[in-house]
Amino acid sequence: MSGATDLDKLAGACRDQLGPQSEWFRPNGYPDSLALCIIDSIQSTGAHYNSVLNVVNRYRELRADAAATDGTAELLASFDQLGGARNWAKKVGNFKAASTKRGASLKADVMHDVAQKLHDAGIRMSAQFREHGELAAGNEDRRAALKKLWTSAEAQRSGITFEYALMLAGLPGVKSDRMVLRFVSTAIGRSDLTPTTCATLVRDAADHLGVDATTLDHAIWRKASGRANN
Repeated sequence: MSGATDLDKLAGACRDQLGPQSEWFRPNGYPDSLALCIIDSIQSTGAHYNSVLNVVNRYRELRADAAATDGTAELLASFDQLGGARNWAKKVGNFKAASTKRGASLKADVMHDVAQKLHDAGIRMSAQFREHGELAAGNEDRRAALKKLWTSAEAQRSGITFEYALMLAGLPGVKSDRMVLRFVSTAIGRSDLTPTTCATLVRDAADHLGVDATTLDHAIWRKASGRANN
């Protein structure tokens, strides 16, 4: 593909390797539960997805049907109910640290912090989260403020979990984790790809292929992680 742009190379790799678009798995996310968006996104970093699902399912067991519509108030109340972040980690989450840094807090602590920050800012339900986080003309300042709030939490500076939470809440987006970065880097033949540049390329490729960004991101992630794409 002599003279091809990075976009051409990525779009070609997607066509060649991801199978028919009509068969791609479409993730559901949690469009009505900001609590589950927070839990899944923060728990997902550096983890096998089955372990993330285990935490999500234990929260659902704790909250029963209400989990499907829980916001920040309900998530924070679950921490209080169980006696704080460490007990929450023991009974719902796990004892995974938020980073490899010595003395790093538990992911459960970070979930509580993010939920508290959002709650204090008046962003308490998934609809409000989507409204503030939408990539749209005229919403740049509000989105930037929301991202700054989220990424001020421990080990969240990269913004990957922020973008993923928005996707889980129902906004098209790209989670430039190591799986997606690896696929895109290989496809375009570059080793210097940043998460931001990767996300832009995937969004552009999604437009080029006529699918939404979340669908393409998930198809790439499933391919890179060895999962079936349907």
